[in-house]
Amino acid sequence: MVWIFIFFASVCETLWASSLKFLDFHKIRRSLRYSGFISREFGLAFLPLTTYIIFGILNMLLLTMALKRISLAVCYAVWIGFGLILQTMMDMLIFKERITMKQIGFIFLLLMGIIGLQMDLGW
Repeated sequence: MVWIFIFFASVCETLWASSLKFLDFHKIRRSLRYSGFISREFGLAFLPLTTYIIFGILNMLLLTMALKRISLAVCYAVWIGFGLILQTMMDMLIFKERITMKQIGFIFLLLMGIIGLQMDLGW
């Protein structure tokens, strides 16, 4: 169960970090000034900030639940490893960023380390 908490914390962390690419405080301020608080423009401009807050809170809650059951070092390593793998996949698929074979190799090594930690502590 603890690995599920860490995995979903990593998913929330990835979505939290990705929302920063879309966050634009100037756009929020302009849409509020010209369209008002209750408008489609403001809602679309404010959405990245909302997702940033929600996924940030969920991320910390799930990570805290996982930390109650396993050590901080292992939990942090797996959380960051999963987050890096998910963020790389999101960058490739959504943001159309290129990835090299060298990067794929090192990400594969991270994945092997995560699997090794899980096997050592039990699934």
